[in-house]
Amino acid sequence: MNEYIDELICEPFALQKFIRESEKVRNDICPSIGKEAGQLLYFLTKLTKAKNIMEIGTSIGYSTIWLAYAIKDFNGKIDTIEASERLSNEAKLNINALDLGEYVDFHVGFGEEIINTLKKTYDLIFIDSSTKSYKVLYEKSINKLKTGGLIIFEDVLFPSLEKRQIQKVMMDELNKMILEDNRVEKCFLNIGDGLLICLKK
Repeated sequence: MNEYIDELICEPFALQKFIRESEKVRNDICPSIGKEAGQLLYFLTKLTKAKNIMEIGTSIGYSTIWLAYAIKDFNGKIDTIEASERLSNEAKLNINALDLGEYVDFHVGFGEEIINTLKKTYDLIFIDSSTKSYKVLYEKSINKLKTGGLIIFEDVLFPSLEKRQIQKVMMDELNKMILEDNRVEKCFLNIGDGLLICLKK
């Protein structure tokens, strides 16, 4: 079934396939979200007409491309945060190669620190970074999110996967914490390593 879905999803740029394929053989980066999650990000961005987006965990720009391609029709803007300056620079090259640079502002540093310097209210926040910071990022993100806005987490199904025990524990704690949070509606999806979509009430 996964192979069939994969065949049906068309990435808007050939560079995205190159990024995904290169990630499989590189040992200096964590894999990005896949095509299925990328398409969902694009769809949700279009559906909600999200003009102000924050992304925490740029890596080399695969998910950023999906988001930027979605917002360009209504002149949106993405603030994307990456801890590694080297990866952020590589992502910038990828984004600029697709003429999407005008829709993306790049920030280098830890998400839980950079988020404090951003003064916008966001329509959508996508988090795919170090899982140890997820609980802190959740609290800081919800304060930056408009009512009716979305926070989307990646990797939330780590507790059911062959991951390090500490990662399983941290993600299990996050999932249970958000389940008890009445500030948001929530939806868990078995896509990639797991997505959690939170809608701010």
